[in-house]
Amino acid sequence: MDEKYLIEIMKFSRLITIGFLSLILTAFGIEATKAQRSTVTRDFVSLSSIIGTCRKEGSGRWYSDSGNISIGKRLYPYIGVMKLYQNNYTQLRICKINPRGTTKPFGTFRFTFGIDEFSENVPIEVKVYLNGKYTTGHTVSAGQIKTLLLDISNTEDMAIEFSSPGDPPNLLILDDTLERLK
Repeated sequence: MDEKYLIEIMKFSRLITIGFLSLILTAFGIEATKAQRSTVTRDFVSLSSIIGTCRKEGSGRWYSDSGNISIGKRLYPYIGVMKLYQNNYTQLRICKINPRGTTKPFGTFRFTFGIDEFSENVPIEVKVYLNGKYTTGHTVSAGQIKTLLLDISNTEDMAIEFSSPGDPPNLLILDDTLERLK
């Protein structure tokens, strides 16, 4: 056999081996990435993402939406809307946030909400109950943003009550983060 021919065969063989190894390593890398993703628990979630699993009482609707709220002639982004309606003007959402036996419970709840300054000035009262007991709340009017920051590390159930004395504007939700304990 010609030496040139043998060298060409060896080069081709090397290319096949490198290609095969690359294919195996790529497939292994994809499987390892999938396995890592499936075992990783996110450190935070939006309450809006689980609100559909919560118990609802009263009239109104909480839904994901995006846009900007105007406060003091400045714009702030919002991620959700709470709309009260049907002449009842009260809604209660009760959520199971840290069921018994949860291995990585939520520790903090940050809830920021407001009413656009160009809306009708009908206040909305927001109350939070942890494990069935009233914990805190705020009343918000047109042109205001309020924030609640709560320790929920020992909380199994959380309820949020929205109420208004009249036909209120939309309550815009700027943040509703449940953050896991580290």
